[in-house]
Amino acid sequence: MNRSEKAEAIVELNQIFKDANLMVITRQTGLTVQEVTDLRRKVRAAGASYKVARNRLTLRALEGTRFTALGSLVQGPTAIAYSSDPVAAAKVIAAFARTTRS
Repeated sequence: MNRSEKAEAIVELNQIFKDANLMVITRQTGLTVQEVTDLRRKVRAAGASYKVARNRLTLRALEGTRFTALGSLVQGPTAIAYSSDPVAAAKVIAAFARTTRS
């Protein structure tokens, strides 16, 4: 990813964060490919989105949004679930966490 692609990714993520009413940071540690695929499908079905992004780009994109305080959670292998519905992503992530081994 070159410098201009990184800048575009930051702008895109920043706009996503500004438009979202909810954002959930998830840890990717210990999940199989099948589990992540299943989670992505469930999140999409709930009308939310799930994205894996580089931590450094995510931290820069969080600046100037209401989610700036979540920056401390962006460490290690993480992904972001977000939605305009204030509970859609959270419900799916919480249900997935209860049924999946940690």
